[in-house]
Amino acid sequence: MGDEHKTDLPRPFYDDWSRRRRPAAQALWHWHSALKSPAVPKGEDVTAYFDEERARAESGRPLRGMPEETASAAYEACETHGLTLDWLGTQVEAARLFVGETRFEDADQLETFVRLWAVPHARLLAHLAGLTNSVQIGWVDELARGFFHLAHLLRLPADLARGRLFVPLDELRQYEVSAKQLRTGPATEGARRLLWKQSVRARDALQRGRSLADDLGLRKRYALLRYWHGALALLNELDRRDYDLWAAPIELSRLRRLEVYLLMLFGRR
Repeated sequence: MGDEHKTDLPRPFYDDWSRRRRPAAQALWHWHSALKSPAVPKGEDVTAYFDEERARAESGRPLRGMPEETASAAYEACETHGLTLDWLGTQVEAARLFVGETRFEDADQLETFVRLWAVPHARLLAHLAGLTNSVQIGWVDELARGFFHLAHLLRLPADLARGRLFVPLDELRQYEVSAKQLRTGPATEGARRLLWKQSVRARDALQRGRSLADDLGLRKRYALLRYWHGALALLNELDRRDYDLWAAPIELSRLRRLEVYLLMLFGRR
């Protein structure tokens, strides 16, 4: 059990685009994914390395730690669709925390990371979709938080196998749970209460972003609602299993996927 169970979550808005915008969306996703495994040259100062990498990103130059074709495609997407390179650079800034052991002392530190990592990526996709007013972007930011917290809640054992923990350490102490226990189980009462709190964090952010769907045209609305209802269904499945992440992957059955499809079409908040 443990890190061999990896939930295969979709990447929101990787494929749900017109033919013209799909390559750009996928290029932005590939940029985001490539930054998850930074390779700082041995002996090099980490701070100086990432400062230089961020400057390169914000000026559209090749990165030392990313395949040239990945960076070039992201820069081309930004140039073609009028997207700011600054949001690519902000993700580079956040990626420095993937070097070594990733830990966050409290919820404020975790929120700072999410604001630098998940939010800029979501804003790039939102601007690609033509969502640019401040109210819409506020909803986009909340959805980014919700999808981020959901993904890393369900992948918690696999994240810990890589030395990464996206749960505040002060909350582990509050519920008397260790990182080792979160990697391997079992689902004790303390662990269940801790994971319930993380599920509330994800659910609340998703609920705050739900209004974006009402502001979209039909095609974009259905695409968003499919991911939104799917995310809530996964949280409900985790609750149904009493927050046991270790016995089996948290996945949706065929019936649950049908329910998500029907909710997308006919709606229920």
